[in-house]
Amino acid sequence: MMVEQRQFERKLFDETFYFAVSVLDVIDTKVLNLVARGIDISEGGIGIKTDYPLEPGHVLRLQNSGLPKQVGVVRWSANNGSKVIYRVGVKFV
Repeated sequence: MMVEQRQFERKLFDETFYFAVSVLDVIDTKVLNLVARGIDISEGGIGIKTDYPLEPGHVLRLQNSGLPKQVGVVRWSANNGSKVIYRVGVKFV
């Protein structure tokens, strides 16, 4: 049986928004500007869907003035085997 670990109540957040993430390239770091679709949101973070394979630890700069915070850290990422759309949990920092 799974134990609920959430600290905050989640609410539906069905919006498309942009975010930036820094990733290591062969020689240096580059910033990618990507798009995500919100799923749900709470005081502590946001659930999103994106087509980029984000990894735990990635720092995102969220570009949506309606969000309570503009920076978040990826806590987990899963793709249900599709390798096309990733479901990602982001913690606000």
